[in-house]
Amino acid sequence: MPKTRTVAVISSSTPFLHAVVAALTFEGHEAVTFGTLPRVVAANETPDAVVVDVSSRPPCDEASLSKLVRLVGKDRIWMALPMGMSPWKEVAERLGIHQTLKTPVQPPELEEFLTDIQELPEGFALSRDETPYSAKPTHFHIEDIANNRYFLTASPAMWRIYENVCLLAAVNVPVLILGESGVGKDVIANLLHKRSRRAAQPFCSVNCAALPSDLLESELFGYEAGAFTGAVKAKPGKFEQADKGTILLDEIGEMSAAMQAKLLHVLQDGRYSRLGARSVSQADVRVIAATNVNIESAIADKLFREDLYYRINAFTIEVPPLRERLEEIPYLVEEMIKRQSAALHQEPVYVSPHMMSVLQEYQWPGNLRELGNAVTRMQVLKGHESSIADIESKILGRVSCAPVPPATAPQRTSNVNEMRSIVRDFKDQTESRLIQRALEDARWNRRQAALALRISYRALLYKIDQYQLKSTRIPLGLGAAQNREMAAHA
Repeated sequence: MPKTRTVAVISSSTPFLHAVVAALTFEGHEAVTFGTLPRVVAANETPDAVVVDVSSRPPCDEASLSKLVRLVGKDRIWMALPMGMSPWKEVAERLGIHQTLKTPVQPPELEEFLTDIQELPEGFALSRDETPYSAKPTHFHIEDIANNRYFLTASPAMWRIYENVCLLAAVNVPVLILGESGVGKDVIANLLHKRSRRAAQPFCSVNCAALPSDLLESELFGYEAGAFTGAVKAKPGKFEQADKGTILLDEIGEMSAAMQAKLLHVLQDGRYSRLGARSVSQADVRVIAATNVNIESAIADKLFREDLYYRINAFTIEVPPLRERLEEIPYLVEEMIKRQSAALHQEPVYVSPHMMSVLQEYQWPGNLRELGNAVTRMQVLKGHESSIADIESKILGRVSCAPVPPATAPQRTSNVNEMRSIVRDFKDQTESRLIQRALEDARWNRRQAALALRISYRALLYKIDQYQLKSTRIPLGLGAAQNREMAAHA
């Protein structure tokens, strides 16, 4: 018979709390959450185990951690540590705490953690010869860049991009960044500049789609006084301003054919002339180009010069849309809420498991921009469920847009709310049955079921809790007669 444990979880991270509390609750344990380490010490209670998350790098508090060790014992404490060096790591080792978790916590780590929790307290002793999970890779990294922006990766695809950026930053070659609108191409360009040897020099960005050809030329190369009507005094262009630094040619796929030809000559030898100038200028500029246009199709349609493409395409970075990296959403939401709440001078809102499940189910055609707007609504509306009502309606709209045979098509009704309720109930019933079947086929191995359903492990935990599927679980390997016998003895 599985034992019920009381586990204190200390963290200020919403995704971490969601993951650990949901896993503990699903296995029948009781989770008690605390925002800081001193609070759990002041409570003077003795839980069966404690998880201390210091991945957000709070000030090191050796005194409180020492009191916690005396309260519950060093073998009942797990430290969730950040990447890289941390003063907490040295303090934990000094106090004899050897159980650790990597953040963001991964499903295999949670399952092993839950197994260890079940073995408490009798005979519980983790081998000191190995540090659990230390060999397991983590794909989480966050890095601040200029203008209150940041680069965040919590998926294998974005981690590969981060590794490529670190390699490319050291060499002075042109880079082409491809991806849908709103995926963060400009963020990657800024990160390339920050990590390069040109980081101390200017970074300039030009939106090639926002200006007509004539204005774009003067914006890039500048002009002399009297070059055209209204040119009262000379003005330097972006290439001149970015000398020794980096220039981002955003939406280069929208550039006119005439400007493409002029840009090609500049990229070949770094020489250009201001409008109206008789002299030639030289610029030492690293060029990064970005576009959401399918360049190969544009070349085939004679809309983009093939020779310019090869000039800017020494290396290509393709940024996947948000719908292909939904596992990053909890971490993106946490970071967005932290920054939004600080900007609005408010307390960070709590995102319920249901809301997070909806956010991970939506396809985000607007990518990070759309997600940012959704987080702003949640922050302004204090985390009320109505803040994601439009997202839920779009998800339901995808279901209701499925083709219906003419013979069975329902009659049009004026009661829109009733129709939405019918669609929602039908969707929930269908989804519940699919999840139940996947869990049974996987013999209630939730990781395998999540893979079969093509959803994240965390999303599956939310769905199991939402549809209360745990109560339908039966012991594996028992026949109907054995089940009846067990029920008779219960």
